[in-house]
Amino acid sequence: MTAIADKGDEAIAAALPDVDGYVTGIAYPRRYYRELNPAAIAFAAQQCGYPAPRLDQPFRYLDLGCAHGYGPTLFAALFPQGQFLGVDVNPEHIASAERLRAEAGIDNVVFHATSFAKMVADTTAPKADCDFIVMHGVMSWVSDAVQRDIAILIERRLKPGGILYVSYNCQPGWAAKMPIRELLVDAYHLSSGTTVEERLSQALAFLRRLAESGVQYISANPSLTPLLEMLEGQEAGYLAHEFLNRHWTVFYHRDMAARMKATGLDYLGSANAADNIRLLAVPEKPTALMDAIPDLVMRETMRDMTLNRQFRRDLYGRALTALPLTSYVAALKTTRFVLARPRLDCNLTVKRSFGDVALDAAIFNPLLDRLAAGSAGFDELSAVPPLIDWGIADQNQAIQVLVGAEFARPIVAGAGVMPDSEAVQRFNQAATKAALEAGRNDVTLAVPTLSDARVVSLKPAVPTSD
Repeated sequence: MTAIADKGDEAIAAALPDVDGYVTGIAYPRRYYRELNPAAIAFAAQQCGYPAPRLDQPFRYLDLGCAHGYGPTLFAALFPQGQFLGVDVNPEHIASAERLRAEAGIDNVVFHATSFAKMVADTTAPKADCDFIVMHGVMSWVSDAVQRDIAILIERRLKPGGILYVSYNCQPGWAAKMPIRELLVDAYHLSSGTTVEERLSQALAFLRRLAESGVQYISANPSLTPLLEMLEGQEAGYLAHEFLNRHWTVFYHRDMAARMKATGLDYLGSANAADNIRLLAVPEKPTALMDAIPDLVMRETMRDMTLNRQFRRDLYGRALTALPLTSYVAALKTTRFVLARPRLDCNLTVKRSFGDVALDAAIFNPLLDRLAAGSAGFDELSAVPPLIDWGIADQNQAIQVLVGAEFARPIVAGAGVMPDSEAVQRFNQAATKAALEAGRNDVTLAVPTLSDARVVSLKPAVPTSD
């Protein structure tokens, strides 16, 4: 920092207003998270052997802490059979969400600027009405009181058979990094400057000088170097919401599982498809130790230790019973798969946090070639050599790896989208317009063939010479 001043609590609060400790003085960046897609949640539940709410029938989806509402609006465009509700405590976020919704003319999504406490106090609110409830970037950043309100809302509004998505910071990945967060908060609070951006810049400059001063804490923890580089490259809105909230909690998986159990929910698995596939989930060496642990929660703790994980994306279900084998196979056979990227971009070396995973070209090239020719069902892919000679468990494993490697996207029953969807066209036009007006270099657009979205560059094409 070029200058440090004792601002006092009132000045700090004025510089970064909050509601019950949660930052509202600066907007969070507009972002899209694929794991929140109801079709992605349904497939992840299927991966883990559980039924999901049907997407070929009307369903209700609640996003607690929806920020700019980009995901709910995009999903509402893709899935007109769904009713989507987004709530956020920041009125600026909800105003932004409503502008996009109105511009796109999407009428099956509604947004409200409200607190979870007010939702709990609303005795007229519906009960057991939600098939999906999602919370991305909420639980680790709110107070114990707000967490209790969230638990009441989940218990009150998630249907039997419904699924909850919750993401949060976890241990052990944050163990060595938490002091950096504390220093960032202290440096921000003591910095001079009249805007959040100025004060964050000064706080980050202080951390950089600390790193270059030779302190043993930095040299003893090599993971801090990429963390500092990440902090320096992020938008102020992201840093404020991620690191400057008054309440900031890092959970162990067992603690989150216990909280959800108390609301009547059981852990299903990860919302990230790759984490549910043995080949891509953990390195080979620790798997024998993990397999010997009978308790599911303890196995997940072991997995977090194996990966030194710092962020989890969990799925929990209410009154869900594991699918019998015949029903699981039937669900597989009603799922279609489409190529998620150009065939030439499907490199058979898959990068994972624990190292590269090399895929067998003799197995996966024929599968990718088949998908390059068009979408395919499970039976069509399992008929491709060499899978045609395998049992269904090994066939399923190979096809799942395509999804986990992000070479293929699954389209579960009922999640298909009409290629000429007018709602999708309107959403993409409105989203592109908003991105251009904001001066962004890219935009996330809905893609009917994927029942999902894809990032599209807005940079002018560079002309090529003959």
